This record gives sequence, C-alpha cells and structure tokens, in this order.
Amino acid sequence: MKLTRQHRRNARLLWQSVSINGAPDADRIREAVQAVRQLEGRAAEAVLWCFAQRLEVYIRANQIGVVSADRLSARQQEQLSGLFRETEAAKAGINFSVDPAVIGGLRVEKGYQVTDATLVRQLEILKNKLLGK
Repeated sequence: MKLTRQHRRNARLLWQSVSINGAPDADRIREAVQAVRQLEGRAAEAVLWCFAQRLEVYIRANQIGVVSADRLSARQQEQLSGLFRETEAAKAGINFSVDPAVIGGLRVEKGYQVTDATLVRQLEILKNKLLGK
C-alpha cells in the first residue's frame, strides 16, 4: 500500500479530532474508526493504517511499565497505580511484569524514561565505584 502525504494529513486530522487536551479519547476513536471504515477504497485503509501508527507511538511513549522480581499483590498494584492515576500515562495503561533477574526493588519505565531502583542496578553502581569506573 502506497502512503501519500494526503493520507498522513488525513490521519493527523483524524488524530486531532479524537484528542482531548492532547490525549486520545477511546469513545471518539471508536466513532472515528467506524466512520472511516464505512468509506470504501484504499484511501480509507491507508488513513486508518497511518492513524494506527500514531496511536501505537502514543501508547509506547505514554504507557508505564513496572518490573519487579516477584508478582505484586493486587493491593501493591493498586497503590502503584494510584501514584500515576492523575497522569496522562495512566490513561495509556500500566503494565506489571515479573523479571526474577532484578532480584529486588522496582524498575519503572515510561517511554524512554527509566527509573531503576532494583538491587541489580545498585550492585552494578557499587561495582563500578569499587573498580573506579
């Protein structure tokens, strides 16, 4: 499928129409996608493809990932979710995952920002200090 500037422009306009204060609204997205799907032809397909790319980039940049050594309880997950509730990232979603390699602590990732408070990272910092790096 060949994408033209017009397809990208239309996808950008569609994105602007579903966004409220820079954040996409799920109901508006559903309505907009249904309206574009009713149009037939490759142009509608190309616009939806470009729109989906924009949405993926938004989610990737705003979604929060929390990595821990053990599975967090529902209460712990709720407490952590409460910290992010008022942020744009919370609307994109919070993913909790388990990685035994972190040994202890948490690593919080939002887009390209990472806050690493894991035991593995602390040991790595200590090792670098001791070796003079």
